[in-house]
Amino acid sequence: MKTLRLIGLLIMAVMASINFTACGDDDDDDPSNPIVGVWQNDDEGEHLRWTFNADGSGSEYLYYDDDSESFTYQFTYTYHSETNVIEINYSDGDTDRYNVTINGNTLTAKNEYGTEITFKKK
Repeated sequence: MKTLRLIGLLIMAVMASINFTACGDDDDDDPSNPIVGVWQNDDEGEHLRWTFNADGSGSEYLYYDDDSESFTYQFTYTYHSETNVIEINYSDGDTDRYNVTINGNTLTAKNEYGTEITFKKK
């Protein structure tokens, strides 16, 4: 009888330890900053990829289907969650501001001229 109780307790202990073990990527999501990650726009012929890092740095990669040109720009950014505005400060001194809407894995960015770009999270 003691053996059955011991085996039962052992099984419960193993199950409890499995339930309390976290996956390594659970800490990657920052609910206060939902833009962290890689976002890509796949328009016909031209592709734009934004990478937002948790530390406020990022990069913009623009390339074409025909491999004629590609450009990479480094930036720092600030995401204002109360107004849903991303402020991107490029290393050359330029600054862009976008009003953003995030719906699941889709980010829509609208610049000051009203141009909208839709990205999918990768």
